[in-house]
Amino acid sequence: MFAVTKVNSAKVILAILAVSLSAQAEVKVILVANKITTSNGAEVKESGQTAKAGDTIEYVAEYRNTDKTAVRNVVATLPVPAGMEYLPGTESPRTALASTDGMHFSAIPLKRTVHNAAGQPTEELVPYSEYRTLRWDLGEISGGGNKTVAARVRVVTQGP
Repeated sequence: MFAVTKVNSAKVILAILAVSLSAQAEVKVILVANKITTSNGAEVKESGQTAKAGDTIEYVAEYRNTDKTAVRNVVATLPVPAGMEYLPGTESPRTALASTDGMHFSAIPLKRTVHNAAGQPTEELVPYSEYRTLRWDLGEISGGGNKTVAARVRVVTQGP
């Protein structure tokens, strides 16, 4: 999914987002990936086309209803690409659910049951590096309206 210094995941993510709305063709998704840097103590957004391990990328997906009538039950899905790690607390709106497999979603932070040394079941937090998908229930988007979701990830590995 990555060239050595290129983040080419935007097209893949956009395709996945569009597929999730196939039953609602009047909703268009516009995805922007920006690299977040700091300059003179202020946050700066740069093109997300190139990134290296340690860089922060912010994905912003705008869901636009191009129809004149309202669209109901809109669900926004934002994959966390391989080689990236979700940064907790950066999701917007804050009502996001997360998944490690893209099928089973729960509130953030994700938890799982494991057995301790004594064989007793205990809950542990799922590492953020295992999050693969974020999802929001956007409900209704009025005719001509839009809603936006966003989250940040950190590049943790380089491609081949």
